[in-house]
Amino acid sequence: MGFFEFVLAVIIVGTIAKAITGGMKTERVRMKTQAYGYGEEADQLRGVVGEMHHEIGKLRERVRVLEKLMTDDDRRLADEIERLRRTDNDSRL
Repeated sequence: MGFFEFVLAVIIVGTIAKAITGGMKTERVRMKTQAYGYGEEADQLRGVVGEMHHEIGKLRERVRVLEKLMTDDDRRLADEIERLRRTDNDSRL
């Protein structure tokens, strides 16, 4: 075996060893995440966070309407309340 064949053999063995250890590391990480339940739990948490963002958006809109009602003069307030009553009555039909 010459020098170049020896270097080539070392490179091939090193590459194979790196591939095997990389696969083992990936499998170890997968087993840890599965043991801690991160996979399913993370998906559930993403769903909960999404629902919370949606709910926060709705609450912000309600606060905006309430602030508008509280800061308008009496006439505008009465008109707005009446408009909301009509809208509520129309939606009940």
